[in-house]
Amino acid sequence: MSYVKKRPDISLEEFLKEAKKVKAFKSKTGKSYEVVTVEGSMMHIIREHTGKPSPMNLEGVWNAYRKLDNFTTKNFAPYVVSRTHSPSLGLLIHLGLLERN
Repeated sequence: MSYVKKRPDISLEEFLKEAKKVKAFKSKTGKSYEVVTVEGSMMHIIREHTGKPSPMNLEGVWNAYRKLDNFTTKNFAPYVVSRTHSPSLGLLIHLGLLERN
């Protein structure tokens, strides 16, 4: 499944502002994530299906959004740490920054 960027020129500041409002979101496969806190550019999430916490670097998610054209979870690897590839894509979809093509 491919995605198209809806706001390719979003600034980091605007992205962080919008991301900080999120309380929960789902991955593209429907797995749920709860946002515990956002501190600076770090979002702390809990995977509801496992109960495991994960820190997610929002600046890395934003960089992936700006630089990628092919949004598959594996393509997030250079931008965010392991175990946050799928939630990174899910957050971009939740924020309305990506739309299915």
